[in-house]
Formats: sequence, structure tokens, C-alpha cells
Amino acid sequence: MTQNETLLLGIDIGTTGTKCAIYDLKGELVAHAYQEYSMIYPQPSWAEQDPHRWWNAVQTNLHNCFEQQGIDSSRIASIGLSCTNAMTLVDEAGEPVYNAIGHHDKRADPQVAWLRERVGEDLVLRVTANKLDKGSFCLPSLRWLIDNRPELVARAYKMLMPSGYIIQKLTGKFSMNRPRMSLTSLSDIRTGEWSHEIAKKAEIPFSLLPTPYDPCDIVGGVTEEAAHITGLKAGTPVSAGCLDSVVATLGAGAVQEGDVALTIGSSGRICYIGSEPIYDKRLLNCRSPYQGLYTILQTTDNAGISLRWFRDVFGDAVQQKAEAAGLSVYDYMNTLAEKVPAGCNGLVYLPYLAGEKSPIWDSDARGVFFGMSLSTDYGAFVRAIMEGVALSMRDCMEIMPAAKKSISPIPLGGGAANSHVWCQIFADVLNRPIVRLKSGETETLGDFIIAAESVGLTDVTRDFGKKLAAESEVLYPDSAAASVYDKAYQKYKAVYQNTKMLF
Repeated sequence: MTQNETLLLGIDIGTTGTKCAIYDLKGELVAHAYQEYSMIYPQPSWAEQDPHRWWNAVQTNLHNCFEQQGIDSSRIASIGLSCTNAMTLVDEAGEPVYNAIGHHDKRADPQVAWLRERVGEDLVLRVTANKLDKGSFCLPSLRWLIDNRPELVARAYKMLMPSGYIIQKLTGKFSMNRPRMSLTSLSDIRTGEWSHEIAKKAEIPFSLLPTPYDPCDIVGGVTEEAAHITGLKAGTPVSAGCLDSVVATLGAGAVQEGDVALTIGSSGRICYIGSEPIYDKRLLNCRSPYQGLYTILQTTDNAGISLRWFRDVFGDAVQQKAEAAGLSVYDYMNTLAEKVPAGCNGLVYLPYLAGEKSPIWDSDARGVFFGMSLSTDYGAFVRAIMEGVALSMRDCMEIMPAAKKSISPIPLGGGAANSHVWCQIFADVLNRPIVRLKSGETETLGDFIIAAESVGLTDVTRDFGKKLAAESEVLYPDSAAASVYDKAYQKYKAVYQNTKMLF
């Protein structure tokens, strides 16, 4: 295989859908497929996913790329994977014994209280550089299963995250990458190994914890069985992959100490690259794909998923108009939002549909539209959602001094990069230039970079995303809109402070 023929595959398993993207060594997207799926809500405050849907989505996407888009799978030199935060227990055959418990899940309050007593928040912070919390970290969810479904735990062989689940399907090996381990509350952020001390005090069977890998490590090759199912070539190397927020930051070009990046997908993340973790309970700390660096992040749980919720519930109201205009519902929403003035005439949206992580860490919080009037129309609601997500990210930046003081343009990737109006809103709300990345698919672009490094392809270096960002459109803040958003931000903060006791 010549270098011109070489392709790389990125797979991103998200909260609401799975993407498969195939790139050439120039970073050009040559094939792409996406499968959407729904979350599962068995009870109020519970949020689960069916791991079978992840695997089915990967199969469907790959068949689409190979059969409908004409890609020769033998050209794929390596596979990189990333994923959302959802913990599943599997048996020795790799089959789930229960649905995956996702990061929106809020069921484990009793387990958090028990862990605070038995393990201690100080120990968790010292070892993991993160706070102890449900949903965000899988330890409380794992304890919930031990406490409430011991018969399932007795059947379980390993605990996996979505990328690890797909890697097991492809290679037969059980694994977890070290950046993803950072958000389990069970690993030492300095060493990248499982913490025997925390596992022992939390009474977690150590045998459930899979083998740790660095992102660029090869876990194994595609098995004959997986090749038959997916159309991939048997033996294709599969790397250990990465946490979605971290790999998206890599894809956006944030790879050096001091770099900052935004990723606005189902959730929204602002990430800062540092040489040390920051031991602040309001922040999330993860290992970087590269030695000596850490990704410090803030996340709003309900970013793009807020717009999807609005589309799913109220999209029918504009479906016919969108079709008549030859647009998708999302694109039609963009056109409506562009017609609404900055600040939405006082309408404010709190994007707390399933509680919130950063910076308020309030699992009881819920979504709010505040300031509706008889003149509030459909477009105002759409724009208010976009503004609410941007205001939430501004709220996050306020407690990230290193990110706040940086004056460089901020690259923005994820689904929001497809919306010019949303990117401009971010520029105005943050009062910072925003790089609207040419490739908004920063997760799979980061997977592509990891996949290349995993097999030593020197055409693709770790700063590949930074080079692509330099070719992207830069949106500058509008001073008048920025002034409006300074006032809107104070109102946004006040709405939460004056309603939180009601949640």
C-alpha cells in the first residue's frame, strides 16, 4: 500500500449517535456515516443507553462507507476511537449484563454519600484530581449496581466504556484508555493506573477493571469474526482511543500548554491544556494523549442535546416550512435564529435539562425559559437555546483563569460549527474571536490523528488539527452584541440563583 492509498478510520460513540469517518493522510474526509439513537429513561433522573445500539450503529455506518460510498476497507491502516461517558458491565463474551449508565444519570445519591464516608472526598481529589459525583464519574454508578443489582455484578467480567465496548467487539480484548480512566474516580491521574487504595475502600472488585492503555497503543487487530460482520479487513490495527472531549480538543488543534478549544456537541466542553492538573473541585482533569500534559475542562451537559430536544418536541411546527425551503429542520432553525436580535428581547434559557456539571454542579437543576411574552416566536426560542449554551460556557470560563486570560482565537468544533449564527453568538458572548473549524468533526479528526500515530504514520503529526484550524474562518465579536450579552449574562446568573431553591 502506498502512502497515497492509505486511509484512517475514526469512530466516535456519542450520547445520541455514532459517527464513522474515513480520512486520507491529508485530513480530507473521504467517507462519513452517522446513526442516531435515543437515550433510555427507565425512571425519572435515570439515563441509560443500550450498548447493542452502539455496535449496530458502527456496523451500519461501516457498511455504508464500504458499500454505498465505495471505500476499499483494505486501505484502512489503523482505527482510532472516542466516546461519551457511559459505563457498562459485560460478561466474558463481551455482552452487556445491563444497559450502560450515562453521564446524565442521577440515581446514585446514596452511593455518593456512602463513598464520602468510606473513601473520602479528600482522597478522591488527591488521587484523581477530580471531585466525587454521580453521573460524571462512574464509581457511584458501579456502587449502585453492586448495592441494587448484585446478581448482575456476579455475572460481570469487566467494566467498559463505549469505546472499550466497540474495541472488544473488534478485537476481543478488554481495555480502557487512560484519558477515559481519568473520569472514573478509580484511577491515579499521575500514574495512569488503577488506584488499589480507592478500589479497596470503595469495595470494588479489582478484577472488573480492564487493562489500561495509552491512546496510541494498539490493543489488537480486527478479528476474522468482526471483519465478517463489519466489512473491515481482518488484522487492521485498533488503537486504545481516547475520551471524546480530549480527542476533540486534539482535533481542534489544542495540543500545547496554554492552548484552549471549544467543542459543542451533545454536551459542550471548553478545554485548556496544562502541564499540571488543577486541584479545584469545580474543574474536571484528564490525562492528555501525550506525556506530561493534562486536559482541564469544564462541561455543560445539555448543549447540542438542548437543540435536539427542542427539534424532537417542537420540530413538527416548522417541518413543512423547512421542506418547502429545501432545508433540514436544523438549517431552518438557523435561518430563524439569525432574524432574532442579540439577547432575544429578554428571553433567557438555562440549559439544565438533566441537571448540570460545571460550574454549578447541581444535579437537581432543570431547564428554564425565562422572559417569554406574547411577541416571543419560534425563532426566539431557538436563538435563546443557542445563547443559553454560550452563556453557560462563559460561566465555565469564569473559573478557568488560564483560559480566560488567553487572547488567542478559540477554535470551535462539534456540531455547532455547522451553524454560522451559533458560532457568532459564541464570539459575542465570550467576546473572543472564534475559529469556526472547517471540519467540525473534531472527535473523528482527533481519532484520525491518534490512529496515524498508533502505527507511526509521520505524515500526520500531533499538531495536525492546529494546521487545519489555521485555514478556517475566524468570527470576531461584535461590540454592540457583546455589550448586550454582558447584561444577559448577569440576568442568566440571576435567573438560576433565584430559581434553584424551586428545583
